[in-house]
Amino acid sequence: MKGLITQSGYKTRFVAILLSNKTILEAPDIEERLSNIRRATGLDPKNSLFFLPPNTSRVELASFVTSLLTTLQPICVEYYRELTKHARRKKGRGHIPPPTAPPTKGTSQTLSGPGWQVRYEFKLGVFAEFRQEMDAAGRHYALAFDALLAPDGPFETTPTWSPRWDEYRLLADIIALRLLRCQMWNNITTTSVQAWTTYRERIRDVLNRRGKGSKNYGWAAWESRWARIMADVIEKADLQVFAIPRPMKNADVTEEPSNSIFALPEKAIPVGERLRPWQHLHHPGYWRRLSASYARTRQIMAEDIPEEDRLPPGQSPATSVANRYGTYDTYLCPEPHIESPLPQYGEKGFDHTTDILVPLKQAANDFSVRNQQRWVDKLHLDAGEQLIRAARFNEALEILKPLWERMHWREEGWWLCVRRVCEATSQCAIRAGARDVFVATRWELLSNCKIMQQQHHRNSDLPQTVLYHKSGMKQDFMNCLDVFDEQSSESVKQTIVVHSERTTPFCEQYYEDASKPY
Repeated sequence: MKGLITQSGYKTRFVAILLSNKTILEAPDIEERLSNIRRATGLDPKNSLFFLPPNTSRVELASFVTSLLTTLQPICVEYYRELTKHARRKKGRGHIPPPTAPPTKGTSQTLSGPGWQVRYEFKLGVFAEFRQEMDAAGRHYALAFDALLAPDGPFETTPTWSPRWDEYRLLADIIALRLLRCQMWNNITTTSVQAWTTYRERIRDVLNRRGKGSKNYGWAAWESRWARIMADVIEKADLQVFAIPRPMKNADVTEEPSNSIFALPEKAIPVGERLRPWQHLHHPGYWRRLSASYARTRQIMAEDIPEEDRLPPGQSPATSVANRYGTYDTYLCPEPHIESPLPQYGEKGFDHTTDILVPLKQAANDFSVRNQQRWVDKLHLDAGEQLIRAARFNEALEILKPLWERMHWREEGWWLCVRRVCEATSQCAIRAGARDVFVATRWELLSNCKIMQQQHHRNSDLPQTVLYHKSGMKQDFMNCLDVFDEQSSESVKQTIVVHSERTTPFCEQYYEDASKPY
């Protein structure tokens, strides 16, 4: 094996980890066998040959892995430092190196001068990351990104119909992601948000000038994905500012509270500089909420695709397919006939509902652990309304009913939000057959705004019946159950209990002095 490693021509370090089913006490000959292996192979027991005995506890196993990585880290750092020197020497020659193999279709391609600059800067950034020199890696990634979007860079010189265009977009996303990761590693928060925003605007500008624009579902899909990536990077960075304080076992010891909603600017930002609220780095729930919002925009744009563009390729004329290719951006997203298929063809299209619900539920959990209850209620309402649009009424009722029972918007006088919850819950109750919930929500929708104004002394500009707004529903409360199927109605009288603390008051009482003249 040593001869094969030498003949390969690569600088390779061989490390062996031996495992045993018996301990040295159970099999004394193990130690002699280990000595024979060391003498025969020439492996150094300090950094090349390791032995792990059986029945190792989790603590001992973690300690063994830590010591192994500590031993190998200097060797790995030195290896990538040599690769960095080699890449810098090739970059400093100032000319394009000849190809080592003739370019073939689908594999290697010749690069221009800016392309080689992007390649070298990206390699140097990756090597710096392996050495855990994140400052140097960030600088190389920033240079690679600027060269990629330079006036003579690949984005400006590559035709948009070429497959290389999407490859450059993917490379730009990778470089931007790695740059964000380096900044998070160094606890650079505000600058990372500014870099995220700048990259988003520069890519939008390139697409509007040379690509297929940003008014299509492909751009909305990219924005949703990019916001989700930001949330994942923040979560994996494990920043101390977003750590959730946990109760201590010792009552006399208290954990230092942290601002788990957003991060304050780093020291490099001038003290007097005015920053907008969205330029601060917020917790992952903020970005997942943005992702769900962009995913909803994607769904709306997909539903607006004309029917002739939603036909499968075999059912469309060639001119229509060619026009479709030049109109819709399908970078990392499906074609229009899969994005929003026509029902009569029976094709399974993209699941927009799941794409929206997953970040909504994750964002609700993130806001909940930080006691942002208003946002939790808002996200649950959005999730319920999305399930209603997908005709999944039973699932929507499971989310909306607890929200309707415990929402704080009644106490705070947010009547427009109360109306949305009541109308959505009432609509789900009809389809799910929940008559008690339907009656209770219809009862609350008949509440009068004048009574609410007397209780909360605000929102005086609201209409007289602010909660009852949706048309198409019977206003006769005594016959409101007629909307249910007559065959499913029971012959016995039903008893429905409406708790006063869970609903807005429907009527009021007042007294007048009888001796006072009219």
